[in-house]
Amino acid sequence: MIARNRHTKSVKKRAVAANRSRRPLRAEPLESRIVLDSTVVFNEIMYHPAGGADDTLEWIELHNQMAVDMDISNWSLDGGVQFQFPEGTAISGHDYLVVAINPTTLKSTAGVNDALGPFVGNLGNSGEELRLLNNDGRQMNVVDYNDTGDWPSGADGGGVSLAKINEATNSELAVNWTISPQQGGTPGATNFEADPDPVTLTF
Repeated sequence: MIARNRHTKSVKKRAVAANRSRRPLRAEPLESRIVLDSTVVFNEIMYHPAGGADDTLEWIELHNQMAVDMDISNWSLDGGVQFQFPEGTAISGHDYLVVAINPTTLKSTAGVNDALGPFVGNLGNSGEELRLLNNDGRQMNVVDYNDTGDWPSGADGGGVSLAKINEATNSELAVNWTISPQQGGTPGATNFEADPDPVTLTF
């Protein structure tokens, strides 16, 4: 009798399992997540300095989101401009690295002593896609900025840079960018002391 009961329970369990397997699958909603970039990202871009014609003041700032040093030897910038980082290039944890079209000019005007460069090409005043590739050619970060839509137009010739509001957020989203709090931007330094409300200026 005990053996028969066990057999009956076993048959019932298999029947339940079979019924479950025939039930249609339901898509469970995913919880809301904040999408973050990883490792080294674009953080500030001076693409249209004041005066319009002086492109010698163009520069790009990268930020290391990690707490440890990041070796970016032989990584490269691609898209609107091209530049390959030399062997031995590293960014300290949570630090910044500037690549300029003319490092000498940036040093004399903004006091940035350790900017790399020059990069090849120019940053488009009306928009540009910039890609950061590692030494295997894998895309690590990308930004496709513009001066229309949700992108802040004040960075287009107003003398301020295009600056990420929170350096931990996604570089691809226009809502994560605003204009720098000062003329000339903040190359090689934190964009904002604390996360501000987006700044809107009309030029």
